[in-house]
Amino acid sequence: EAALIDPQQNFTQRYDAVRLYLDSLAKPVGSLGSMEDWASRITALQRTTKPKADNAVCLIFAADHGVAKDESDGGANCSAYPQAVSRKVLEGLDHGIAGASVLSKCNDVSLRVIDVGLADGACHYEWSGNVVHSSRYKIRGGTKNFCKGSAMTEEQVGNCLLAGREETRGFIDEVGASVVIFGEVGIGNTTTSSALIAALTGMDAESLCGSGASTTRDGVNRDIVSKKISIIKNAMQHHDPSSIKGKPLQALGAVGGAEIAAIVGGILEASERDIPVLVDGFIVTTAVMIACQIDPSVCRVLLFATQSTEKGQIVALQTIGEIATSNNIPAPSKPALSMNLRMGEATGALAAISLVRSACAVMSDLAALTDVLGLEMKSC
Repeated sequence: EAALIDPQQNFTQRYDAVRLYLDSLAKPVGSLGSMEDWASRITALQRTTKPKADNAVCLIFAADHGVAKDESDGGANCSAYPQAVSRKVLEGLDHGIAGASVLSKCNDVSLRVIDVGLADGACHYEWSGNVVHSSRYKIRGGTKNFCKGSAMTEEQVGNCLLAGREETRGFIDEVGASVVIFGEVGIGNTTTSSALIAALTGMDAESLCGSGASTTRDGVNRDIVSKKISIIKNAMQHHDPSSIKGKPLQALGAVGGAEIAAIVGGILEASERDIPVLVDGFIVTTAVMIACQIDPSVCRVLLFATQSTEKGQIVALQTIGEIATSNNIPAPSKPALSMNLRMGEATGALAAISLVRSACAVMSDLAALTDVLGLEMKSC
């Protein structure tokens, strides 16, 4: 405990001290796997041997993508689903009947949904304000088609980052949050995420693209994958990848999404407050990679919840691990769940919050091995 409260000890020193402590508990060394990394990470951040994850919050950011518009409207029709589905998902969230609504309620997680760029619907719909509301920084109509120009202006990127920071800060303060979850809604955002990773890492589109939400029980839709690969190749030809590789803010402007940029801002805010971030699937992992490129210290707070079915997540995770290692920060452990989850809306992270609470309980309540060996058993 002395290492936790010593102001001279940095995060890595505190983390290593906690790992040594966990090795002394009544279990085989390392036998709780990634849970031990999570326990060490949270304890080092909270600087107490009684870490908490009881007050968890989930912020879902929603936006539409120009590349997902119909070709007749200047888009590239990148998704198997029409863009109008994004708004319908938010209506479900507003009524408390969507996936994130159900999982946040059953796992006792406070939920908030923020529209940072949805396109206008056929019918006017007023968000209740209880769960869903529009950000004052909202990009009206969503982003532009990044195959024909920049998705966002520099000002719009900055405003989306601010939206994420402000919403996250406000919700953390309101609830007294000890863990933050981020989620997303936006038809076409797997294509946008793949484009971002391609732009920032130089990886080819074939190594990154899956079929996103169009995947079925029968497997991957090869036509959708081929179309995504073609779209990303077109975007890279338009945007000169050499000018944006390794430049996260420029990449967000060139091929990003409003909800992804907002999540980046929220992650940066949580990290600066030493609050653990339970990371959902592919799109949120992409936002995390971008946040780590902006500020490598973000690597401290990451708990990866779920392995995506999208190939691009593997590249993003490798990039995050490399950033952590090069900055002398313990690399985050692999995603905890491998259940073919691909719904979005933070559903994978919401399902994994019980594992975070379990990690805290292990740290707080598991006995030392010496204490167990010293127990006096009652005679039969």
